[in-house]
Amino acid sequence: MEHTFWHDRWKLNQVGFHLNYVHPLLIRNLELFQFNTGSAVQSRIFLPLCGKTLDIGYLLSKNYSVVAVELSEVAVQAVFQALDLQPDNPVKISDWAGGKLYQANNLQIYVGDFFALTQGDLGDVALVYDRGALIALPEPLRTDYSRHLAKITEYAPQLLITLDYDQTVAGGPPFAVSTENVEALYGNSYSIQLLEEADIIEEEPRFKAKGIKAFYQRAYRLK
Repeated sequence: MEHTFWHDRWKLNQVGFHLNYVHPLLIRNLELFQFNTGSAVQSRIFLPLCGKTLDIGYLLSKNYSVVAVELSEVAVQAVFQALDLQPDNPVKISDWAGGKLYQANNLQIYVGDFFALTQGDLGDVALVYDRGALIALPEPLRTDYSRHLAKITEYAPQLLITLDYDQTVAGGPPFAVSTENVEALYGNSYSIQLLEEADIIEEEPRFKAKGIKAFYQRAYRLK
């Protein structure tokens, strides 16, 4: 998808995908991942295409280190504003090859193109938390995304959340990603475990109004 699409969505505040609460699937399933870095404060969690998710604050409150990437600087500024890091912990802004880097304490967010990120930018990653990245991408981009993600994180475990519905009735984003899609993208590199599955159509009036009958949310552990 063109970058201008997402820049326009953020500029116009058309961000219906943003949740005003911490994702329950993160809260319930984070403890399933065992980190090999010694302690939680040393564990680094990567959030691709993070938006302004409140999940970042939750992870920081649990003493995890967070690194993320987001195309929209508007979204990144909203993250740091919500965390209220100023003035005692001023945000440092610097340049990187793909744009700007915002950082403070145990949080780093790269502003720019996900595909410009390297393993050197991220450092060691203990876990990838993909709540909204894969489902934000149309099918032609998903193979490139999944391969680049695996490369720059050195095949770190993932907590992956997807949505699945009848794409012929309504288009994305968010796009429908089935279990078969997940297996096709990741099955050659990871073992895949379905952690949770639920039909949440009653929680999605916007999609129900379009005629969607079922709207499945799934959480996977990739290792």
